[in-house]
Amino acid sequence: MPRTLVGLDIGSSGVRAAEFVPGRRRSTLRRHAAVPLPQGVVRAGAVVDGEALTGALRTLWSQGKFGTKNVRLAIANAGVLVRQMDLDWMPPGDFRQALRYQVQDFLPFAVDDANLDYHLLEELDVAEEGKEPRKVARILLVAAARDMVDAFVDAARGAGLRTTGVDLLPFALVRARTPLGLAPSTGAEAEAIVDIGADVVSVAVHSGGVPRYVRVIPGVGGDSITEAVRQRYDWTWEEAERTKVFVGLPGHAHLDESQLHAVSPRSDGLDHAAQKVVVFAATALVEEIVSTLDFYRAGAVAEGAEPTAAVSRVLLTGAGARLGGLVDLLGQRLDVPVERLDALARVRTPRRLRALPDGLSSVAVPAGLCVGASR
Repeated sequence: MPRTLVGLDIGSSGVRAAEFVPGRRRSTLRRHAAVPLPQGVVRAGAVVDGEALTGALRTLWSQGKFGTKNVRLAIANAGVLVRQMDLDWMPPGDFRQALRYQVQDFLPFAVDDANLDYHLLEELDVAEEGKEPRKVARILLVAAARDMVDAFVDAARGAGLRTTGVDLLPFALVRARTPLGLAPSTGAEAEAIVDIGADVVSVAVHSGGVPRYVRVIPGVGGDSITEAVRQRYDWTWEEAERTKVFVGLPGHAHLDESQLHAVSPRSDGLDHAAQKVVVFAATALVEEIVSTLDFYRAGAVAEGAEPTAAVSRVLLTGAGARLGGLVDLLGQRLDVPVERLDALARVRTPRRLRALPDGLSSVAVPAGLCVGASR
């Protein structure tokens, strides 16, 4: 049996894993499973209750019956620094060894307490007045506090799993869209991929598979909409979540005729009274995304980027992105096409796995961690 790879996505609302069989041209999705997490086990992308997370991972592996205990996982929280930097060029082997010394003055924590990685954007020749041109490497630096990463690794180890790689979640999303070794479908145009989790939003802007901008926004996501409904009606969390899912945004309610316009047709354009709260909270979430993309665009213009640096398309994924009408709302606000990210577009998927219980969003991160990766 061919060796397989398992990508593990640990979010605030649940843990999800998918197993892939690598192939020369396309990988094959072999298994998939998801287990919900109680509130508070993982918060804003950080582990709060390691023992509870370990228990959920044991359940996940029992239900998923995965063929390996080696996993790759993704992280996304405010404790991860992502910064574009220009550093003196060196051969790749020397560059990685010298990285710690070159960036130590730019980190918000001690370099000895950090896990460092980088993504090479381009190599440039820089001319300074009165000096010989010098070659620099333009990189996206990724620095994460070691204790934050260790909390995930330790929880996985407690469940009998071995972490073979840890990646930044936005980078995984870019690879899910443009797997390594495949020609990108978007050419040189910039495209944004937005993952809306329970309480973290991750944004990655890439051009032809090369990351250009990354931001992780903690404290916002699908749960912020649920919380707004819960507070407005003094309901339990479960009641508010269920209502949010069923009413969605105007024109997207999953209600029967007896529930729609329960008393008489509404003159405010709403299908249900609770939609007013959902619209308000969803609009605030959309504005966070719009502000992030505006910031990217302003930075790109300041650096003299080509016109193609403007975001031409936005792809949505994550559990929070399934809110009815959210795709349309974001598209209207940005005035660019907004679609759902199909992480399985370049993956062979057996018929029994094509109808995933929570849609394509459940495999986007695991696919990005595994598809196109070496064994």
